[in-house]
Amino acid sequence: MLKKIFAFVFLITYASISSQNQRSVQFYKDKFFIYQKIGVDSAMIYVNKIFSSKKDIDQAFAYTSKRFLLTVIEKKYDEKNYLLQINSYLKKIPETKENYTDLSHIYNILGNTDWENQMFNEAIRNFIKADFFAQKNNDVKQHIKIKANIAGIKLELKQIDDALLETKEALKLLKANKNLYEKGKYEVLHNNLFSNLGHLYSDKFISDIDKNKKYADSAFQNFHQLLNSTKEKNFQALAYRRLGTLDNYKKNYSKATEYYLKSLEIYKSLQFKDEILNLTYNIGVNYYDSKEYLKAKQNFLELSGIMEKDTIVNIDYIFAQDYLSKIYLKENHKDSVEYYSNKFMDLYKENSEIEKKEIAELYKDLNSKNLDDEINKNSSILRNHLFLIIALVLLIIIIIIYLLYQIKKKNRTEQRLNVLLTQVKNNSLNAGNRANKNNFTISNEKEAEIINKLLELEEKRFYLKKEYSLTFVAKKLNTNTNYLSQTVNKHMKKSFSEYSNELKINYILKELSENKKLRSYTTQALADMVGYKSGISFAKTFKEKTGVTPFQYIEKLNAEALS
Repeated sequence: MLKKIFAFVFLITYASISSQNQRSVQFYKDKFFIYQKIGVDSAMIYVNKIFSSKKDIDQAFAYTSKRFLLTVIEKKYDEKNYLLQINSYLKKIPETKENYTDLSHIYNILGNTDWENQMFNEAIRNFIKADFFAQKNNDVKQHIKIKANIAGIKLELKQIDDALLETKEALKLLKANKNLYEKGKYEVLHNNLFSNLGHLYSDKFISDIDKNKKYADSAFQNFHQLLNSTKEKNFQALAYRRLGTLDNYKKNYSKATEYYLKSLEIYKSLQFKDEILNLTYNIGVNYYDSKEYLKAKQNFLELSGIMEKDTIVNIDYIFAQDYLSKIYLKENHKDSVEYYSNKFMDLYKENSEIEKKEIAELYKDLNSKNLDDEINKNSSILRNHLFLIIALVLLIIIIIIYLLYQIKKKNRTEQRLNVLLTQVKNNSLNAGNRANKNNFTISNEKEAEIINKLLELEEKRFYLKKEYSLTFVAKKLNTNTNYLSQTVNKHMKKSFSEYSNELKINYILKELSENKKLRSYTTQALADMVGYKSGISFAKTFKEKTGVTPFQYIEKLNAEALS
């Protein structure tokens, strides 16, 4: 009798512990799904705890979610081993009702990982599998989410009709099951899907303007309804921008300008840099199409001036150079035509083969010319010009003005070096802008927290890490990139990129001054020390911040040591 009592107590205790462990595992899974809110690092901690479970379904979930997070942060991992583990555990899991929820989540995460890796066909297969389990489980919310994902992939594959169908079905389901969502969550999902539907109508119209005019009407109606139904500024700005694009294609240029400017005003209030740059380009194109070449030129020059200070080159910046060359051709400014034409070609050549193909297709649409033919034609012209330049250079070399210019240039560099050495010795590099907790009086509690945490990272020299970026720091501070960027701009009076580069360059200036051994290092080695991936990028930033090259600065330090 006593043995039976002990056995019964043991079973009750085991069941209680097992139930508690499973609740903990579910808690960790739930944390993964809010990784955008809590940050990838925090989500990774919870995901790693799931591995403590001995259940096959939990192991499959852990490997799948960890692989996704590693993909999001672009961290190298053994892809083959992860897939091997995932597939191994999935084969062991019975397709029973108790596993439907997790199986649907696992395949959905696999699909999103494939999407991130631009493996669109694999993503579709995984999303379909995820949807299979969602429907077997009668999980309507999951079913809607997956349909939206499938629509996104169809759009990536240019299968616009299929994407339209999936999006419409998702919207219909969402409306029919409105009661399943909190009001705020429902509105966000609805506005996202509704906006995507308008985007798809626009793309369908643009793909064949003559045949698909009815889709333009649908898109106009869609975006105007969105403007009437939402107070969210980002959705309003998006709607105005796409209305502007539709009117541009319909050659209603004045109306397009009106919509673009409304969108630009909202994005400026939100301080969305990428969207502001894109609209600056779109407005320039619209002015060009309406033959307002002076206004178009102002927009393209404004965009170029901003982008030249940035290390990232986007397609708008590349095509702005092409438009500028065409505008200067109309103005008969041959030197400027050649300059911007060559600049366009140089920027084109810096891209990958996939990006080159995309640029070439856009160029053909815009100019009705083959880009490769234009490059060959320009190369021939360039060879002829090169011969003339060589002849001119031979003449210029014997002119004393050139020598005087070189001397003057050397004197300016020497002056910069003297000022720089004095600043380094006196610890006065950008003293007025130097971050210090006592420099800030911040009424906004959240902004104050961000600045204080940012300064703590600075004190720990996190800025020397290669992964130190706006995204990295935002995740470290448990905030988003837009809010972090706005806070730095507001309180430090500089962009995050300027702030980061200033810390790195000031650090290496001080280290080179105090440590003679470092002066023998290569530019790439110095770049590695302060977290730059490229020695060229480091040298360029060094020159921008100091007015001299790393080599000139080291030469000056060595000369000072000998004197």
